[in-house]
Amino acid sequence: MFFLLTLSSAIGLAFGNILMSIGLRAAGSVKSLAVNKFWLGGLFLSVVATLLYYTAIARYNISLVQPFMALNPALTALLGWKILGEKMTRKIAFAIALIFGGLLIEGTLAGEASGGLRSGEMLWLYAGAVLALLAVVCLVFRKTEITDSLCAGVGFGLSAVFYKSISLDGLFPPPIDLRIFALAALYIAAFICSQLGLRRGRALFVIPLSAAIGLIVPVLGGLAVFGEPFPLQKIIVVVLVFAGSILFVRD
Repeated sequence: MFFLLTLSSAIGLAFGNILMSIGLRAAGSVKSLAVNKFWLGGLFLSVVATLLYYTAIARYNISLVQPFMALNPALTALLGWKILGEKMTRKIAFAIALIFGGLLIEGTLAGEASGGLRSGEMLWLYAGAVLALLAVVCLVFRKTEITDSLCAGVGFGLSAVFYKSISLDGLFPPPIDLRIFALAALYIAAFICSQLGLRRGRALFVIPLSAAIGLIVPVLGGLAVFGEPFPLQKIIVVVLVFAGSILFVRD
């Protein structure tokens, strides 16, 4: 079930990214997206894939699930090359090899022990530290293509951390829970930033950079917030997958 959920999610996100990118390029205005079949189809796939992703996070360690999401830029690169005519280079081929190598190692960790929320204070402290670091980095790198990607990656990453903490409370969390509002705000902000990035920048820059940041934030959250196991094998996996994701970023 672990592999079914993670692989289906990554594949759905990749196809969704390509379809939404096609729709955004063809759309003349924001209103026209409402009737653009490519953008709507991509949005539908992305929603389904996200639901599968959150199901995987609820059932397994977030630091175990997140590396599989690196298949998103890998598959997006292949689809972008075949469908959008974007260039395939040796660097991208090497990046794909690193990601798949890391995931092969990751597969041996599927049965690891589950972590648990250390404390509510640690969750908010971690989120605040990540957002503060994001603000500083965005002040340094003012290029919209970079800031859109960073904001999307951090938003999606932190929303996953908040969702994991909520899922530990069972199917019915308290009706008034600041974590739910934080999750919604972070996810909506990340989605908007990703759409702006795809419209204003290059798919093979925005998607891999946001995915790389969206990988590191939940993985470190799994360690700091949930106390998940972090053996040498997992460190190697994270290094390989993160390096592969970064290699996708176009200069």
